[in-house]
Amino acid sequence: MEHLTPIYENTTSDALLTLEPHQGGLSHEESHDVMQKLASSIDLHKLASVFYGLLKAKLNIDSVTIQFPAGALTIGDAQDSSNMKTLDQIAQHSVFATLTYSFSKVLSMREATVLNQLHKHFKYPLKNALEHHAIKQLALKDHLTSLGNRANYQETLFRFVSQAKREEVSFGLLVIDMDKFKPVNDTYGHHEGDKVLMAMAEVLRESVRGTDYAFRFGGDEFCCLLPGSDNQTNSMVALRIQALMTSNSLLAKHRISCSIGSTNYQQGDTEQDLFNRADQALYLAKQSGRSCYKAA
Repeated sequence: MEHLTPIYENTTSDALLTLEPHQGGLSHEESHDVMQKLASSIDLHKLASVFYGLLKAKLNIDSVTIQFPAGALTIGDAQDSSNMKTLDQIAQHSVFATLTYSFSKVLSMREATVLNQLHKHFKYPLKNALEHHAIKQLALKDHLTSLGNRANYQETLFRFVSQAKREEVSFGLLVIDMDKFKPVNDTYGHHEGDKVLMAMAEVLRESVRGTDYAFRFGGDEFCCLLPGSDNQTNSMVALRIQALMTSNSLLAKHRISCSIGSTNYQQGDTEQDLFNRADQALYLAKQSGRSCYKAA
């Protein structure tokens, strides 16, 4: 972005952040070090990880969740947390993000002071990152269907594979190809074909879970990434997609169905290994006829 909000102000009127370093919080040197580290990235996910690392270094924190108008991001694990602190980030008299900090123990007065100071230092780096994230999301969205585009798919898949390697977790991939879509364009024109593609996108949005991701891969091909999924969940989502297609009036009118191939991440997989396996399952599904599902 050409114009970024300043990283910090000399003065602030935030009512939540009134405690000073001499009351047991961060020293001026520590505050300066924090601000330097928070200035290291404008990428939302990287910045959130840096901020969580700073929190972990100063506090016994389990997780932090950042909620903003376009979504939410959680770093850490709040499963065993019994104490939570929610603080807003405010700019120009408007809340632009809400952060929920989770702890397994009650904070001391000094720890509460440190939390407030770190929260304050995070304000403008977070605001800049959210603005950058919003612009970036526009570039990663398919303009016709509003699903993620192919670049978004590749970026998300890379992130999933990296996480799976670090944490030894798995996730599912569905590769979806619409059956008999070409005759719609040939007979009724591309305007009708576009409406069919938008109807398919709506089916995918209704079919996946809130934590899942749906993408238009290109043409009449789509993909879904399903975090924490297994073969049973992949099958459940795939069958839901096919069922909802039959109840969509436009898709039913043109007798549009889909073939789906699926697989799960296996340790050692590259992004291409994973896609090739799901794509091979899709090929077998297409060979089996319309509205088929195969897993690999």
